Formats: sequence, C-alpha cells, structure tokens
Amino acid sequence: MTFQGRLVLLISGLVTLAVALVTILLAWTTHSAIQSRVEADGRGAATLLARSATLAREVPRDVEALLGDRLLSEATLAAHLVAVMEAGKAPVKAVTDRLKAVADGGGPDEIWVTDNRGRAYLHNIPGPDITFGPDSRAQPRQAPYYGLLNRAPEKVVTDAATEGGKLMKFAGVAGVDKPRIVQVGADVRRLGDIARKAGVDGVMASLLASGTVEGAWLLERDGRLAVHATGPSAGPLSERAVEAAKAAAAAGETGLLREGDRLTAFAPVPAVAGQGAAGQGAGIAVVRLPAEDLSSVVGRHVKIGVLVGLLVLAAGVYGAVRFARSQMAPIERLGEAVAAVEAGRFNPFTLNEAMERNDEMGRLARVFRSMALEASYREETLDAQLLMRTAELETRTEKLAAAEQLIEEEQRAARDVQANLLPQQLPAGRDSQFFGLLVPGPAVSGDFYDVIELDERHCLLVVAGVSGWGVPAAFLMLLVRGAIREATARPGMTPAAILAAANDRLCGQSPFDGFATAFVALYDRETGMLSHSSAGNRAPCRIRADGSVLTLADAGGPALGVRKGIPYGEAVTRLEQEDTLFLCTEGVLRAVNAQREPFGEERLAAVLHQGRGLSARDRSELLLRAVEAHVGGGGQTGDIVCLTVRRLLPASELAPESEAAV
Repeated sequence: MTFQGRLVLLISGLVTLAVALVTILLAWTTHSAIQSRVEADGRGAATLLARSATLAREVPRDVEALLGDRLLSEATLAAHLVAVMEAGKAPVKAVTDRLKAVADGGGPDEIWVTDNRGRAYLHNIPGPDITFGPDSRAQPRQAPYYGLLNRAPEKVVTDAATEGGKLMKFAGVAGVDKPRIVQVGADVRRLGDIARKAGVDGVMASLLASGTVEGAWLLERDGRLAVHATGPSAGPLSERAVEAAKAAAAAGETGLLREGDRLTAFAPVPAVAGQGAAGQGAGIAVVRLPAEDLSSVVGRHVKIGVLVGLLVLAAGVYGAVRFARSQMAPIERLGEAVAAVEAGRFNPFTLNEAMERNDEMGRLARVFRSMALEASYREETLDAQLLMRTAELETRTEKLAAAEQLIEEEQRAARDVQANLLPQQLPAGRDSQFFGLLVPGPAVSGDFYDVIELDERHCLLVVAGVSGWGVPAAFLMLLVRGAIREATARPGMTPAAILAAANDRLCGQSPFDGFATAFVALYDRETGMLSHSSAGNRAPCRIRADGSVLTLADAGGPALGVRKGIPYGEAVTRLEQEDTLFLCTEGVLRAVNAQREPFGEERLAAVLHQGRGLSARDRSELLLRAVEAHVGGGGQTGDIVCLTVRRLLPASELAPESEAAV
C-alpha cells in the first residue's frame, strides 16, 4: 500500500473512532449535563434576582455620590475660573456671562459665587443676589456652606432636596484666591428613573420574558411576600418552598428544591451597608424553573449526534482523500529532485509548483532548492576558498613568528643592558660585607642596584626601579643610572643633592613619559654612618644584631622625572656591629602567588628576622628562596632587586655619632 493510501486509511479511521466516541460520551453525559445546567440556571437566576434587589437599593445612592464628586470638581473649576478672570481685571458682567456660558454648555445647572461676606454677586440664575448665612432654619440650602468662608471645611456636599418644584443637589468649595463660597447645583430628577429601571420589577419582567423561569418571588426575611411576577403555569409558592428558602437564607447560601417535575431555586438578598443584622440578608429571592422530560432531551441529542457524526464521517473521508493528494504532490516532486541531485542533473524548475505553496511543504521546497543551488556553488568555490585561506594562514603565521622573534630580541637586549649596568665587583674588606641580587622578570622592568666607591672610606649605595617594560624601561634605566653617576661625580654632593640633580636631568632629557624610584645612601665604612634620601622608593630595613627589624626614616621626595626643581630631604643613621642594611625595589613586595596575594611587608620582615647572624649573601639568597616559594605557580611579575650591606667592625672601633634627619 502506498503512503497516500495509508494516510487516507489512517485519517478515515481516526474520524470514525472520534465520531463513535463522541456519540457514546454524549449519551452518557447528556443527562447529568442537562440536570447540572438546569440547576446552575436556577441558582444563577435566583442569585441574579437577589443581587438586583440589592442594587435597587444601592444604585441611586452610588449615583448620587458620583454626582456629588462631579459637582465638587465643577465647583473647583468654577473657583479657578473666577480667580483667573478677576486677576485679569475682568468686569463682573463678563464673569457672569462666562458662568452662564459654562452652565449652558453642559456644566452645572446653578452656579453661585460669593464675596468674603457671603453675598453671591456672581450667579447664572436671574434674580437678586443671595447672602449665605449660618442660620440653617432660614437658609437650609445656604447654611451648610457658610463655613467655606473660613475654609472650615474646604468643601461641602449636601444631599439632594426639593427646591422650587425641582429635586436639586448642591456642592461647594472654598475660594482659591480669597475667602469666598463657590456653590454649584444640578437637577437630579433622573435618579428616580434610574431606580425604577434598575429595580426588582424590571429584572423579574426580563426573566419571565426570556422564558428561563416560570415565576419569581421576593420574600422578606420572615417569609412574607414582598414582590412577585409569575407566568400562567407557575402556580403559587408552596409552604415547603417558603420554609426551605428561609432555612437557606438563614445559612447565607443558595438552595434548590425539587417538587415533582418542578425545580425551585432561592438565594439570600445581601443587606445594604448599615441595614439588617450581622450575618443576615435583607430578604430571599425565589425563582421556579419549567420542568422538561430529560429522557426525551437525551434521545433528541443522541439522534442529533448520530446524524452529525455520519455527516462528519463522510466529510472526513472526502477531506482525507483530497488532503492526502494535496500533501503528497510536493513530496513526490521533492523525491524526484533529490534523485536528480544525487545523479548530478538537478533542474531547479521542477520544484516551481511545490514552491508556490504557502505551507510547510512550500517552505521545504524553497529551502531545498536554495540548498541544492548553494551546494553546487559551494562545491565549485570551496577549493579556491581553501587555497586562499591556507595562504592567509601561512602569511599570518609568518608575521606572528616574526613579531614573537622581535619581542624576544627586544627582551634579550633589555636583559643584556640591565645586566651590563650592574657593578661587576662589589667593595670588599674587613669592615663590611656587600651583596647585590637581580632576578629579571618575564618582561624586563628596568630595576637595578649600584655601589659606587667614592674613596677608600666612602661609597654610594643605589637601588632604583623604572616604570614600563622592555626596551623603553632599559633605556630609562640607562638615563637614571647615568644621571645619578653624573651627579655623584661632582664634589660635595649629598644623597639629597644627588637625587635633586638626577631629577632635573631626567625631566629635561627623558624622551619617554616615564618615571623612576630610587634610594641613595652615602655609607662611611669606618664609622658606619649612613646618610640617605629616597625618591619614591620604599625605605630600607635595618636588621640589628638581635634580629629585630627596623625601617629607616622615610626622608626624600617624589619619584624622579615627575616634576623639575623638587627639593629632597635627607636622614642620617649609623650601623652598629653586626647590623645589616637591606635595600630592595617594589618587585619584591609585589610578587604574587596563585591566589594573587602579594609577598608584602609582613612576610619581608619575617624572612629578615629569620636570617639572624647570616652573611649579606646568605641573607639575600634566603629572601630570594622565600619569594620563590611564595610565588610558586603564580609566576614572577617583575624584577627582583635587592642590595644587602652588613657591618662587621666591632663597636669599639666605631666613632660615636648621633642620628639626625634633614
């Protein structure tokens, strides 16, 4: 059997099964559905009648309240209108004419505006001016508004009352520009018409006219008849029905009563706010529904269901055949197109008929045609694109390799410059030990140390770090070292003067937008005296013979190369026997571990304290091992530079000097 035949058979079987199931379910559920519908209609009709009885009492009151709010809004607008016109020096007649125009154009029926003594000198009603007073007997309409002159209260709304043969409602507000009363009124005779149209009588008449109920009754709480409307076959309300209605109303619930073939429904009428005892309704609404033979209804529905089912079955089979044929046509065309693509003789025009459809098959045909054409095009251009991409990749790989080689050469040159600038040999003697250490980072940052022997007794200790990386940092390091050595060559230069001269030289010579930190100290090897100055570099540490670690006084100024003409301060101290001076750059403190935690001052002090009694070399190597252990897998980020000086002469050979600070 073809796919088309299977599709027709499947759809026909499904339609037949659906019709049979619907007919059976209809026979089973019709009885309960009709009974539930009748009961729901009865409850709904009784509830509707009960709510209508409540609304008949509440609607006029709510409408009057809404009208009062509107009158207050109109009074407020009138107050602002009068204030604006009088502020514009409009004459009284012009203001009066404007108020009349407002009233004639759909505004309030009456508008009264007083002065500060209560005289209504502006109004749209012909006649003499009225003076508002506080006497409620003499002026029952005007007296409640007298307090508006003192804005106590600021607005007043009074109940509707008959005046001059008309039912009028008034509202008023205090003046917005000065003490005055602004009162407006409206004819509310239509409230009675609303009450009559929304009343219980109208609802009962509508229910009877619709044929939904045979009769409707509205009872008092004690069961006495208040209002009723019945059809010719309704008959009177039985005592049993009255008692059942009273019981349901006392419980505050709707109820049903079946008497023979008749169904009676009742619902309590909600009490209006302020009326009736708590938990009790204002009355009972009762309706009686016409009875109908359920068996005949079921039979009628079953016959209708069978007839409709046969019609649906016939239409379904016919539609299935047409549907299967219409759906299979584009599938057959697609199958032919697939075979043509496989054979390499695809003709896109064979899918034109299928592509004209607006359903999924049409979209599939259009997509397949586009894919087939695109596949042919891609097959033709794929080799050319592959060759082009391969050539581009080779070119980019060569450029990347050249760039990496250039960077490596620059780093190598920077490391060579940095290594060549370090002193090849440090001073030696029985008075002091000197040891310098440099571990370059992955990218050379230009940190260095230097020891310059001025004579047999004095030497200059230098530790410096420059900003930036690579070749620019190495070039800036050359400038800093040259500037310091040039200043040192001048006679009588102190550390502070050396830094000041080097700073001026860098500010006028450096082509880079960079700076450098430096620490310079003049060390007397015989006396142990140390005069020092800092340019933005951390102060060195002094390790006493007992292992305690002290930080020297931070004397000096800002980094070199920032601003020309800056003076630098200076401090003086003395190294005792077995004291050690430790100098380093920020690379030691900023070395981070895998958790991005820096080495820091606390770890530095702890390591220096552990090196009690060590030589200058051993102490430096101990610190280097501690930094490497801290960094671990985190990797070194910058240069590590330190310079260690240990005082060896006994205290008896040191000239007594006192520490001072400049």
